[in-house]
Amino acid sequence: MLARVIARARALGATAGSALKELSRIPGESARHRPHPPSDGLVLDVGGGQSAHPRANVVVDKYVVDDFERAGPLELTKPLIVADGHHLPFADGTFSYVVAMHVLEHATDPVQFASELARVAAAGFVQLPSAESELTFGWPFHPWLVDRDGDTLVFRPKGERRAQVGSVFHESYEQSVLMRLWWASNRSRWHHSLDWRGRLDVRVEGESAADQTAALDVQRTLGALAQLSELGRLTPLPPPIRDALRCPLCRGTLSGEPSRLTCTECGSAYPVVGDVPVLLEEAVRA
Repeated sequence: MLARVIARARALGATAGSALKELSRIPGESARHRPHPPSDGLVLDVGGGQSAHPRANVVVDKYVVDDFERAGPLELTKPLIVADGHHLPFADGTFSYVVAMHVLEHATDPVQFASELARVAAAGFVQLPSAESELTFGWPFHPWLVDRDGDTLVFRPKGERRAQVGSVFHESYEQSVLMRLWWASNRSRWHHSLDWRGRLDVRVEGESAADQTAALDVQRTLGALAQLSELGRLTPLPPPIRDALRCPLCRGTLSGEPSRLTCTECGSAYPVVGDVPVLLEEAVRA
C-alpha cells in the first residue's frame, strides 16, 4: 500500500512538474507573437478595425458593415480609412511600422498585399494562422494553408482540405482554461508571427478560393459611416496622414473638399463621410 502511495505521489509530482514547464513557456511565447512598434514615427494597422494596436495612428479596414471575416464590429477607437490592403492609399514610406494581425491570410493576392505593406512602411509585423492551425480549427473565409520557410511565408490553396472537427476545438478553446493555457504555451505551432524589416517575403503556389467571404456594399458602407458620424463616433484624420493619402488606382495626389477627394492624376473621385475617406475602386462608381 505504501509503495503504491509513493508511486502515485511521484507520478503526480512528475505531472505537476511537466505542467509547470509548459506554463513557464507562455511569457516567452507571448512576447514572440506580439508586435513591437517603435516609439516614434507613424504606425498603420491594416485590418485591425475590431481591435487596433494601441500605438496605431490610423486603421485601414475594407469592411464596415460586414463583420463575417473579423472577430467583432469595428471599435472605431482610431482614425479610420476604408481601403483595400492590396492597394493601400498612401505615399511610399509614409509609416515607420505597419501591423497586420490575422489579415494576410484573407488576401486574394498575398504577394501584392505584402508588397503594399513594405511599400508604405519601413518595417512591420504580420501574424496569421499556420497550416496546422487551419486544419485543426478551420475558418471558412481563409483560402490558404500557410507554412513558413525561414522568413518566407508560403501560401498554398486550402483546396478540399478542411478541419473536420474544427467546431470542437473552437468550443473547447472558449470553454476550457486548460485548453487556452495549452494553446498559449504552444503558440508557435498555431501562429506564424514575423517581424520584418525592409521587405516581407511571400511565396504563393496556387490561386485563392475561399468557401465564404465578406460582402462589400459601398452604399451601405456610406450609410453606416454617416450614422456613425452623426453619433460623433468617427475620429478625424491627423494632418500627416491626410497629407500622405494617395489614389489607390494610380497613386496620384488627392485633393478636394470635405465630402470628396479627387485624384489630380487620373481624376477618380472618392467619397469622404465624417472625415473617413472611402478609398476603394468600387467607391469611385458609387
